[in-house]
Amino acid sequence: MTKIKSVSIKGIRGIKEQLTLELDKKSILLYGDNGSGKSSITDTFEWFYKNEVGHLIDEEIGRRGLEGLRNIFLKDEEDGTVDIQFTDSEYNSGKSIFYKKSSLKSEHSNDTEEFKEYLIQAQKENLVLRYKGLVNFILATKKEKLDTLSEIIGFSEVSKTRETLRKVVGDLKREFKKSDFDNKINTQQQKIIDYFGRNIISDEQFVEAVNELIKPLEIEKKIKRIDEIDAVLDLIKKPEDSQIIELQSFYSKLADWASGVPAVLDEIEDLYKQYRDQFQKIIDDIEKINKIVLERLLNEGVRVIRENVVTEDQCPLCLQSKNKEELLTELENRILELQTFKKEKSKLDELRETLKKELREPVQKIGYYLSEKYLKIGKSKELAEELKKLVIGFENYSNQLKVEILPSRELKAPGKIAIKRDRINRVVQLCEKEIESLKASQKDDLKFDVHSKVLLSREAYSRIKRLKKEKVILERQQQSFELIYSEFLKKQKEALESFLTRFSNDIDDLYRFMNPGEKVEGIKLIPLEKEDELVGITLEFKFFNNLESPPHKYLSESHLNCLGIVFFLTSVKAFNKKNKFFVLDDVISSFDTTHRKRFADLLIEKFSDYQIILMTHERHWFETVKNQVKGKDWLLETIKWDEENGSYTDKSLNA
Repeated sequence: MTKIKSVSIKGIRGIKEQLTLELDKKSILLYGDNGSGKSSITDTFEWFYKNEVGHLIDEEIGRRGLEGLRNIFLKDEEDGTVDIQFTDSEYNSGKSIFYKKSSLKSEHSNDTEEFKEYLIQAQKENLVLRYKGLVNFILATKKEKLDTLSEIIGFSEVSKTRETLRKVVGDLKREFKKSDFDNKINTQQQKIIDYFGRNIISDEQFVEAVNELIKPLEIEKKIKRIDEIDAVLDLIKKPEDSQIIELQSFYSKLADWASGVPAVLDEIEDLYKQYRDQFQKIIDDIEKINKIVLERLLNEGVRVIRENVVTEDQCPLCLQSKNKEELLTELENRILELQTFKKEKSKLDELRETLKKELREPVQKIGYYLSEKYLKIGKSKELAEELKKLVIGFENYSNQLKVEILPSRELKAPGKIAIKRDRINRVVQLCEKEIESLKASQKDDLKFDVHSKVLLSREAYSRIKRLKKEKVILERQQQSFELIYSEFLKKQKEALESFLTRFSNDIDDLYRFMNPGEKVEGIKLIPLEKEDELVGITLEFKFFNNLESPPHKYLSESHLNCLGIVFFLTSVKAFNKKNKFFVLDDVISSFDTTHRKRFADLLIEKFSDYQIILMTHERHWFETVKNQVKGKDWLLETIKWDEENGSYTDKSLNA
């Protein structure tokens, strides 16, 4: 794992002239008064890895905080720079911030693929902890805790896989239902009974029935296999019969398709009802839509409360008196409402896309049949008109999907746009009527009658075999994916619970190390589920042997900060796979003397193999840690600032 050999900074924040830390893989304790520039070093690390500085980002400072990052005393043609040399030399890189066409830009000097991959991995790691960020995770909402951990451990990708599997299972169930295999198979079997006077369940029986049917024609050839039927049909068919036979086959296939449409309509109607209900659920509470624009403001309110920007019990937005804990809870609940709305909107979008797909298939099929020449002649025009009316029916559904989510909009009730089954029956009846008419035109032609029955019965028998095969395949797919999904959920839950147990144990161990003998123990991260879906993570602990949650219900500011520190340190051990260093910027301000010493002990005993960049503005604690790290190969330096140089280091403390 990577450690730092040296850091050189110039023209960044409070650092005007070059400031260099020759670390040589060692940990360092940095002391400096407030305003001396310690946090400029922290800002530099954050910018180097993330290309932004979180606490500098707002509308006034600018995107990514670059406007506040560059030292204000630099001339326009001068660059702000940092150069970091690592123990893995392929990661060595400088980074500069400079003006280009009147706007600030930044770039790394190392553009190798190895370095780019390193940056991607490092951005997922916990490298920097400031005092103001101590309790971000601890006081985060249940959903935010889940999102934070998911992103760090890669669990978000697992969740995406789970969601994909869930959708596949749903799609397969829907596909199987609308395929209506049993009804389609029964329809084809009835055709065979009509043609042969009996049911057929095997190739042998089919061959036998065909030979009996062609017997009156006294042709010499008999068939022994189904694939020999074409040869017999060629012997029977007369040239003038060709178009009539093709028409029979066309109308038969169209009738078969139309017979399956009711099952498709059942699915479309069910999806439309779900879509309309979800649409109505959203517009009935239009305030949810209006509140979306407030999300950014609400999040800012949460931030200033958590970071103690406002110390009094009052709302930082309207300045009315309000208990800070109550206000924080209210703001988090309002933000959670917005997250819920976004989820509801996503569900609506998913239903819309599914319904679009279901509507697209029958419309495309009708388009295929309407393009056939047979529907453009004679009595078939009536059938074509019925099919066109069906298209309009499907388009009525599609038009409803275009309605915007606005308070004044309303979707039509399902009953008002439902396609009547009579229209489908009419299509089937017209097809059957055409088939009967064609038969009647050739009623005295034995060859035509035999040819038609053999041809159409073969199509029906082939369709039965195909439907049965498709049914088995789809059933197996559905069962397989349901099993995979079920096992995935089980394994996902087991894996997450196993990880959270180990992670929680480590947090608990570090916390109790810093707070021995206190009545806070058994700290656990608990996954929360709703309808087999992971919706959040809560933090529980035993307080005087009673199980409690959340932490800020009983814990003091100092203990919450301690919990934030041990979460960060546990995360470093659990998640940092590339880097073996981290930065702690003035994180002990709320601790008393005893806990400060325990924290120093924890770093020295539990993180001796890590390179630590530890900063403080408190002289007494600096002296305490200085004495504790004697003989442990730590560096000691003081950060000072003056108007001419900006921040600079005094190395005399190393002696």
